[in-house]
Amino acid sequence: MKITELEAHHDAYSDSERTIRAMVDNRKFPAVFSACINAFPHVVPAIKYRKKRDIVPETPELTAFTTICKYAPPLFEHAAIETLLHFVESTRFLARHENDFLPSAKAALVREQLAQKLWNHLEKQPGMLQRDIRTELGVIQEEAVKIIELWDMLGIINRQSEARSYRLHFRTCLDAEVFGRCPSCGVRGKGRKDLFFRSILCQKCGTEGYYHIECNSTQ
Repeated sequence: MKITELEAHHDAYSDSERTIRAMVDNRKFPAVFSACINAFPHVVPAIKYRKKRDIVPETPELTAFTTICKYAPPLFEHAAIETLLHFVESTRFLARHENDFLPSAKAALVREQLAQKLWNHLEKQPGMLQRDIRTELGVIQEEAVKIIELWDMLGIINRQSEARSYRLHFRTCLDAEVFGRCPSCGVRGKGRKDLFFRSILCQKCGTEGYYHIECNSTQ
């Protein structure tokens, strides 16, 4: 690949990094994962370009990877984790890289399983104390707390300080049936609440976007 082509990939990846960071800052989940995956083809050429131009560090943080590893597991975006894992495994340079991209991708799958275990337990035991996670679930407390704190930051759960710990409650029932309206044409639709947390293609006007959940239907 010519140096000009490598540079184009480097510029494209740099642009994607800025886009991904902005999307994370604005809590654009799960759309950000598509932006991460779209950046994958630019990763290796960008690193090669940095090596040729003696740019330090030669291998940057790779926000496309770290964003998936951090946010996809607790948000149950399994496809994004699998796509990352397949990409790293199929790219020898990345699979053997000293930055441990492959172990990190595999660890994200394990973290997703932990998140699912936490979620299921909290649904069955609403109001459990955070300090009891290790005892009740038999998991590593520190890893579980990282997921709990991220859910708290994203507004998924409430953590109420109590008895030198935190009382944990979901903010909403994601299984509840609610009504939502297309932001473009206003057509009304009904479904599970978690459906409306994703970008939806309106069957009437063809516009894709986030439906507005009707306030009187929230739980």
